[in-house]
Amino acid sequence: MTEFIPGVGAGSLLRSELLADGRSTRIGAIHQIDYSQAVVLTHDRWKFDAGGIPQFSFLLATAQDVNDPRVDDDEVLLLRVEGTAPLSLERDLHAVREESLRTALSNNQDPSPSAVLDAELDPFTKNRVSFTGVRCKILGTFYEDDVDGQKVLEFGADVDNFYATSTYRVLKPIGDGLATIASYLKPTGRPVERVRIGAVRYSATRRRAKTSKQADAAAEVNIRDFIGNKTALLGMTRMGKSNTAKIIIARTFVVSERQRATGGHPIGQLIFDPQGEYANPNTQDGTEIAAIGANHVRIFKFGADGTQPHVKPLNINFFSENQIDAVQGLISDTLSSDESGYVKDFAGTSYADVPGDRSATTHAQRARLVLYGALMRAGFAVPTNFRVRINIGGAFQQKIVTGIAGGVAGLGRNPFTQAGGSANFVTVAAADVEDVVDKIVELRDAGDADATNFTKDVRWKSVEPIFTTRSGNRSVRGWRNLNPLRPFHSPATRNDPAIEIYEELVRGRIVIVDLHVGAEAVTKALSESITRRLLSKQTEVFTSGQEPPHIQVMLEEAHNLFSSDRYKDDLDVWVKLAKEASKLNLGMTYATQEVSGVAHQVKANTANWVVAHLNNTTEVRELAKFYDFGAFSDAIIASEDRGYVRLKTLSSPYIVPVQIDRYDIALVNEARAAAGDPPLTLNGTAP
Repeated sequence: MTEFIPGVGAGSLLRSELLADGRSTRIGAIHQIDYSQAVVLTHDRWKFDAGGIPQFSFLLATAQDVNDPRVDDDEVLLLRVEGTAPLSLERDLHAVREESLRTALSNNQDPSPSAVLDAELDPFTKNRVSFTGVRCKILGTFYEDDVDGQKVLEFGADVDNFYATSTYRVLKPIGDGLATIASYLKPTGRPVERVRIGAVRYSATRRRAKTSKQADAAAEVNIRDFIGNKTALLGMTRMGKSNTAKIIIARTFVVSERQRATGGHPIGQLIFDPQGEYANPNTQDGTEIAAIGANHVRIFKFGADGTQPHVKPLNINFFSENQIDAVQGLISDTLSSDESGYVKDFAGTSYADVPGDRSATTHAQRARLVLYGALMRAGFAVPTNFRVRINIGGAFQQKIVTGIAGGVAGLGRNPFTQAGGSANFVTVAAADVEDVVDKIVELRDAGDADATNFTKDVRWKSVEPIFTTRSGNRSVRGWRNLNPLRPFHSPATRNDPAIEIYEELVRGRIVIVDLHVGAEAVTKALSESITRRLLSKQTEVFTSGQEPPHIQVMLEEAHNLFSSDRYKDDLDVWVKLAKEASKLNLGMTYATQEVSGVAHQVKANTANWVVAHLNNTTEVRELAKFYDFGAFSDAIIASEDRGYVRLKTLSSPYIVPVQIDRYDIALVNEARAAAGDPPLTLNGTAP
């Protein structure tokens, strides 16, 4: 190889990394060149020997002049093949070919195509017609630079000079040379931790790449590019988006555990799993994220019975005081279709106790009394031995007791039980809650001053229509709207799952919210409730002047979350996540098959792009607005191979076509090793 590049120093990085034997092979020369495009002159024989030149291949062009050692050729142009180009003599050569066929047809006694078209050209003519032109885009320039006293390989995304075409030699990178190009990372100031994500793949047809042993040039990325940034996984269903997500999750876990081991802060990862493919093994991978280990992965799912410590119930206890914020959020979402004024009041009011504010706590307790009564009317299962705390004056207590005893046959007992040093602090048993609320409303409507004072707070007023199904002078659905929320409820749940999830994330665990069981409306509202709590907690830390913990969020079906219309609503929880993620140290990976369905602002702030097969021009046209994905438009539509993607990361200066590796037991064991756990065997058990 050295004789082809005499101007490049034998000990230079350009030669050792890109141009040395075994790293590149000569395939032609520059025919035409300008600052953005080049036409490469090559020959059928050279293409065959190089294992072919597929579309989108990387090529290298180096200038030299064997007669002038002063030539400035210590740089190498990086080209990408985009198509074919006519040569200056190509029309004449076509004429020669045509004339030879005419002559063969006239002189041959057998005029059949098999006889005429296979007529041998003379060797000189055959050689001349075997030259072809390859149209290439110039991606930029590799060159050497001194950084802190060391030689490094640098890349500039343009051309600062070019020479006469006769001075250029063109080579096809192979093996480690191709891996160097595919894995090149530009300096970003971020920590660098290289990991393999796949192998370079130029085309759907891989026969020549495999036979020439050019099908496994590693494509590496800086996994830290994905931490704290937005990543788009784009492609049709079953094209490998989830497989790529699992690789990113496992590699991020390794970084997290290494940081933990050196005294740094771990990285939590929250995965919303609508299909159950992250929590459960599938036939494609043979393993799952949860295989990383019960000590490191928490699964929240409906119906969890507590027999597995790492699998926790996703249900909320609607009668738990410490879960009232989550209850309010879910009810507010459910009531949002009702345009009555009480709905807005309910959504905008807090029903939690306020430490240090006795009045606010008293009114919150009274409002919860009404809310629990509404839940009971809606058929929510009541926890065993459930009682409602309330502060109510003694005289008013007696009015209620008297009213209930006289108006409800057979009751005849006091619904209040003293709960504190003062007679005003009492509890109400579950069986008496509805009767007590009914009697308070009845007394108020009859003009009783104590009842009027008791119900005057906005908290009570916003909840009462849910219990009574009356708002002002008209009927409303009230508690009937709560029926779809019963699947959310479990009387056995002790803590708000959203709080538990956040605490697990802060500890650096992977949290999988398994949503594949449950009605869509239920899982949607629950996902929003969890995300709302995540944002609230991170904001609390941020506004206190501290650094929020690093947390990664994985979302499927992003077109439903970040649509252009939805992005206009600043109160939408997913919009808030997209807009505020960066400052709150929230990285976000979103997957969708509808590129056009995601708001432009979200895509414009996306750092990493993994693009698999898309099946229509509308989506590809939208994609073409970013970087130079437009050059791959036809191939993205045509190639339906799973895991075959075009990859652009924050640290990569150009798009690389990649076959993504398969998430398997080896990656699981790499993650387990980082956490100090023994490896799993092929059957998923530890030896």
